Amino acid sequence: MKDTSLVERQALRKAARRLAPLVLLLYTAGYLDRVNLGTAALTMNSDLGISAAAFGFATGIFSAGYIALQIPSNLALNKLGPRRWLGLLTISWGVVAMLTSLVQGERSLVAVRIALGAVEAGLLPGMFMYLTIWFPPRMRGRITAVVCLPFYAILGTPLSASIMQYADGLAGVAGWRWMFLLEGAPTIVIGLVLLRLLTDSPASATWLSDEEKAALLRLTTTETAAGTAAEPATGDRPKVGLRDILDRLRDLRLVTLSLAVGLLWVGFAAITSFLPLIVAGFAEHTHMKLSLVQTGLLSGLVYVPATFVALAWVSSSDRRDERVKHVACGALLAAAGTVLAVNASNLWVTLLGTVLLTSGIYAALFLVWQIPVAHLRVPVAMSVGIAMTTMLGNIGSFMAPYVVGWLRDSTGDFDSGLYFIAVSLVACAVVTVAGNRIRTSPPHPHTPATPGGAIEETLTH
Repeated sequence: MKDTSLVERQALRKAARRLAPLVLLLYTAGYLDRVNLGTAALTMNSDLGISAAAFGFATGIFSAGYIALQIPSNLALNKLGPRRWLGLLTISWGVVAMLTSLVQGERSLVAVRIALGAVEAGLLPGMFMYLTIWFPPRMRGRITAVVCLPFYAILGTPLSASIMQYADGLAGVAGWRWMFLLEGAPTIVIGLVLLRLLTDSPASATWLSDEEKAALLRLTTTETAAGTAAEPATGDRPKVGLRDILDRLRDLRLVTLSLAVGLLWVGFAAITSFLPLIVAGFAEHTHMKLSLVQTGLLSGLVYVPATFVALAWVSSSDRRDERVKHVACGALLAAAGTVLAVNASNLWVTLLGTVLLTSGIYAALFLVWQIPVAHLRVPVAMSVGIAMTTMLGNIGSFMAPYVVGWLRDSTGDFDSGLYFIAVSLVACAVVTVAGNRIRTSPPHPHTPATPGGAIEETLTH
């Protein structure tokens, strides 16, 4: 018989090599079809007569459908399984993303953004749930960072700008309309790939040996710092009742830490929605003339150093088995970068501040989702808890673009909007530290608390 630790390492390597590229494709497709609106705004807003505030509202309203269907989508994932549900969702939002090319004004843009939010509601919670099935807590920071690499911005933003510049007027169609068509179609293909290649759980992985399946199941269901036994992986999907959801809504620690997620997403949503416009605005302020492609390249370039900083940050977090301080420090770094960007005297210092802003947000973003659900014990609570965390977090995504756009229209520049982001990021750091100190309540009497029914992830200390 092989050494147990050797089998575990081999199984984890196989899982990472096969599944991480697929989840990265899933994440990239979802976020490219979500954030390319910011690049489209460089010409679309003037074509359709949309103000910065109206554009911000249309960007933020995405979260309305997202919030409404967050928990139902995660419950559907439990019923149908990750492969079918995530694959079907990806195909659906590819279709909706292509329909964005047909918008004629603010109302139709708002309608298509609500629809896109509705079909993407299961993306993040479904992805996070999927990672908990395959990887133990001590690996989740690094694996999340890998599958959430911002290729949608590093490569997608320059690609979007290039399509807009060089396809503009082709067959009498505006460049931004071509962009939505050409970037939405591959998402449908990715959905078909996920339906074919994604594997629901280690137990159903034909590409693992029996020893490797057992090793992964053991790691993901029993690895806790206190050695608490976990529910065995029987393959049965847990039933979810209304009381399970209500229990999570009464969980003060979960709700408070979900607020921290929302405050971080204020910065994330604003920067992903407005970064090309912010770069173009700062360039204009410093009397630099940038083409669409140059604006896209600079906007994408910001994410390259941010990626390396975030990867180093989460590696440090995993090695130390610590989340709270890493999230708080990441949020404060982002706030400092925001202030630097606002007060810079030239475009290059502004870009440095934007790099720090993006680095801090991503460093915290890869880790922050793990803190609210760290104390949840039952698979049902884990499922509902992750969905509720991202649902409440999306309130920040709903609010931020509209506020930043409104401040841009009111003041004539993005400075006040960036200060709003900085305040939200500082608040995120404070709420994360304070919320983690809230003592957790014992399980509801109806919830079994036997050794065979607990999954305890000690992700924070």
